[in-house]
Amino acid sequence: KLKTTQHAWLRRWLFFLPTTLFTARLSTTTHTPHFHFFRLARLVYRFMCSSLLVARVLFTQIMLFAGSSTPIICCTSANEVKSAITIYCRENHTVLELGAELGDVSAHICRTIGPNGKAVLVDKKRKEVTTGRCKLRNRQAFVKVDESATQTKDESGESSNQPKEDIECFIDRATVIELDELSEWKDKIFGPDTSSTSSSTGTGTSPRPTQYNVIVMSIGAIIGHDLYMTMLSLADEILKCLPKDHAPLAMIVKSKKLYSLSRRLIHPHHLFDGTVKFPANVQRSAEPYIIAGVKVGEYRKTIPFTVRKEDAILEVGCHFGRTTKILHDAGKYCIGVDIGPKIIKNAKKQYPEIPFAVGDAWKTMQLLKFKTTLMQDNNDNEMGYDLVYADIGGLSGADGHLESLSLLDSLGYALEPRCIVIKSTCMRALASKLKFFPDIYTKYHAVIEREDPIAKRAKR
Repeated sequence: KLKTTQHAWLRRWLFFLPTTLFTARLSTTTHTPHFHFFRLARLVYRFMCSSLLVARVLFTQIMLFAGSSTPIICCTSANEVKSAITIYCRENHTVLELGAELGDVSAHICRTIGPNGKAVLVDKKRKEVTTGRCKLRNRQAFVKVDESATQTKDESGESSNQPKEDIECFIDRATVIELDELSEWKDKIFGPDTSSTSSSTGTGTSPRPTQYNVIVMSIGAIIGHDLYMTMLSLADEILKCLPKDHAPLAMIVKSKKLYSLSRRLIHPHHLFDGTVKFPANVQRSAEPYIIAGVKVGEYRKTIPFTVRKEDAILEVGCHFGRTTKILHDAGKYCIGVDIGPKIIKNAKKQYPEIPFAVGDAWKTMQLLKFKTTLMQDNNDNEMGYDLVYADIGGLSGADGHLESLSLLDSLGYALEPRCIVIKSTCMRALASKLKFFPDIYTKYHAVIEREDPIAKRAKR
C-alpha cells in the first residue's frame, strides 16, 4: 500500500519522522529537558512501525483463513433449512430464496421476518398439477389471485365464493418472481423492476431490494439434479452482485453433495489447534476427507496428523521429492509423480531409494498402474492408495476451486484414499466458507443453553 501514489503522504511521513528524531537525538543530551520527550517519541514510532507490520501479517492470515465474509451453510433437508433460517433470520430482514417452491420453507421465511420484512421468492415456472412436489405448493398464500380463480363449485355445479380463512397469507411481504430459465436470474433479481410487464408477480408496490440479509438457495429441483459445482458457481456470482459493504449474514444451501463436502473438508488451522480431530478409525472411501493448506510448511505440517506407518502414499506434483522423502519415511512407502521428465530425473538422483515416475494427475488409471509396476516387491495387492498428497501448479492459487474439486472427485473415486491433502489457496478459502450445519446447530444451542438456564434444565 505504501508504494501507491494515494499513500505518498504516509510514505513521506514515515521516512521524515525517523530523520527528525535522529537529528534531535544528536542535539540533545541526558541533561536537556527535551531528552525524555524525544526518547518517548522514538518508542512510539517503533511501536507504530511494528504494529503496521503485525497488522499486515494478521490481515493476510485472516483473509486466507476467513475467505469471504458470507458463510455457506450446507443443509441436506428442508427441516435443516428451516432450522438454519431460524438461527440467521430476524424480524424486518430481507431474504432472497432462489428455488422457492412456495411451500413450508417459503412460509417459514415469511413468518420469521414478520410483516415489516421482505421476501423475494424466485422459482422456475411450473405446471399446476396435483401430483409430486407441486402438490405442496401454496401459491395463494404468496401471490394475489383473481377472485374468479378462487371460486369453488358446490355439489349442484354452481360456483360460489367461499373465503378460505384457514390459509395463511404473506402477500404483504412476499414478492414472487418466476423464471423461464435459470440463466435469467441476474436480470430478474438484480435488473430493473419490470414486474408489471414480465413474469414477476406479487404486490408490485415496493422497489426491488438491492441487498439481502440472508440468501436461501435450493436449485436442485430447478436443474433436476444435485450439481454442487453449479451451485457453488452460482453462489459466487450472486455474492458478487451484492454490495461488498452489505454482505449477507449467511447463504443457506440445500445440497447433499455440498453437505458431504462441508463435513469432509478440513481447514488446517482447525486441525493444528485441536478444534477438529482427524478421525482415527476412518476407512478408505470414494469420498475421502480433504485437508486444504497453503505453502509448503503448512502442507508438510499435516503429515503427523494423517500418515500411519502402514500407509501406501502417493504424491502428485512431487517436484524434486523433498516432501516425498518425508512421506516415505513416515509411512510404508510413497510414490512421487510429476509431469516434468527433467524434474523426475533430478528427484531420482537426489533420492534413489524412492520410486518416482512421470505422470499426469488427471490420468487416474495411470496413477493406479504405478503401484503395480513400481512396487512389485512390496506384496501390496490392494488397489488404490491410503493417502494422496497433491501439489499441482495452477491449482495452488486463489482461483480454480472448480477445477480443484473436479480433480479431488477424480482422485477420490479412482484411488479411494482415506484422505487427500491438497496445497491450494482456493480450497483453503472454501474450507473456511463452507459450514457443516450440524456443527452450527450444536454451537447455537450451546450458546442458548449457556444464556438460558431454564432451557438447560428442560433439556436435562
